[in-house]
Amino acid sequence: MRYISSQTERLVRVVGLSTALANAHDLAEWLGVDRNGLFNFRPSVRPVPIEVHISGFPGRHYCPRMATMNKPTYAAIRQHSDTKPALVFVASRRQTRLTALELIALASADSNGKSFVMSDEQLVMTAASRCKDPALRQTLAFGVGIHHAGLALKDRQIVEDAFLNNRIQVLVCT
Repeated sequence: MRYISSQTERLVRVVGLSTALANAHDLAEWLGVDRNGLFNFRPSVRPVPIEVHISGFPGRHYCPRMATMNKPTYAAIRQHSDTKPALVFVASRRQTRLTALELIALASADSNGKSFVMSDEQLVMTAASRCKDPALRQTLAFGVGIHHAGLALKDRQIVEDAFLNNRIQVLVCT
């Protein structure tokens, strides 16, 4: 839009809405928004408090880099959110499945593999059995949900309900 604006010599208004951003000033600068045009809520005004922990990972190639992030992600969940819900954001639908399966494998190495199930295991198993998507059915049984735009609406509702009602601890999403 900025390029089009520069070519047509007509101003374009960009309105961006988002959740709280740590780098709002950087984003505003990239969009060409001056300080007067930026309004950003601080994380302290969120209705639900949030802690943000950032870890960087080297590597140029996507697949190996994503694979190296799984074990530190599992460790971060155990360190920072051992008994609380955790969202894990990944870049693709395929990666939701791969990351969820790896988190389950790491949990299985530590314990019985069901450590991410937060409530009655039978409730989680019942929810999993209602899912169409085979990957979601498999991961949900271990307390790890996957969420992306390619899931059927009913599957998305099942996994959202399980996460929001603290039946599962981890949701891997795009």
